[in-house]
Amino acid sequence: MNSESPTEDIRKIVPLFIAGGLCLFSAPIFHPNNTCAEWLMKWGQLSANKFWIPIHQVASLGFALGAGALLLLGIVGPRKSAGLCAGAATSAGFLMMSLMALVHATSVSVVGAAYNAATDNAERDSLRLLANAFVSYDVAVDGVGAVLISGGLVVLAWHLYRIGVASALPALVLAGDGSIWGVQYFRLLRFVHYGFPEWVPYTSLGLWLCAVAVLLIVPRRVPVVASEAAATA
Repeated sequence: MNSESPTEDIRKIVPLFIAGGLCLFSAPIFHPNNTCAEWLMKWGQLSANKFWIPIHQVASLGFALGAGALLLLGIVGPRKSAGLCAGAATSAGFLMMSLMALVHATSVSVVGAAYNAATDNAERDSLRLLANAFVSYDVAVDGVGAVLISGGLVVLAWHLYRIGVASALPALVLAGDGSIWGVQYFRLLRFVHYGFPEWVPYTSLGLWLCAVAVLLIVPRRVPVVASEAAATA
C-alpha cells in the first residue's frame, strides 16, 4: 500500500509558488514613483526610468509562474471538480494579467512620452485618444481577470481545506486575501468610502502564492480525502 499523502505530489510545485509570489511582491516594492497627478503625463515621464519596464516584466513573470502553479495545483494533487475548475479559471486570469501588466509600461507609456513632447494641441488630442483606447482595453480585460482570479482563489482556498493542505482558519484567510483583487476592481468598498492603495492587490496575490507554498511545506493535518478513503476501505 502506498503510504504517501495524497497531497504529496503538490510539494513538487512549491518552487513555482515561491518564485511567482516573490515576483509579485517585488513589483510594488521597486515600482518607481512619480507625483504627477495626470496619468498620461506621469506614465510618459516614467517611461524614461530605467526600472520602469523591467519591474513590469518581473510582475508579468510572477503572474505567468503563478498561472502555472495554480493550474498544476488541481492536477497533480487529489483531483476534485472544484480544484480542477478553479485552478484552470485562476490560471487563465493570471495569464491575462501577465500580458496586461506590460501594456501601460510599454504601449501607453510610449504614447505618453510622445504626448509630453508634442506641442500641437491636435496632435496631443490624437495621442490622448490613442492612449485612452489602450487603457479602455486594459480596464476591460482587468474586469474579466478580476472575476477569474478572485473567484478562483476563493474556491481554491476551499479546495485546499478539503484535501487537507489548510485547516479552516488558514483557508478563510486565503479566501479573504484572494478576494482583494476583485474587491478592488469592482470597488466593493466604496460603500464605506475606502479603496485599497494600488500596491495592495499585487501584494495580496504574492502573499497568497507564498502562503500556499508554506502550507505545502509545513506538517499538516490528515487529509480529508485520506480519511474518506480509509472509512470506505
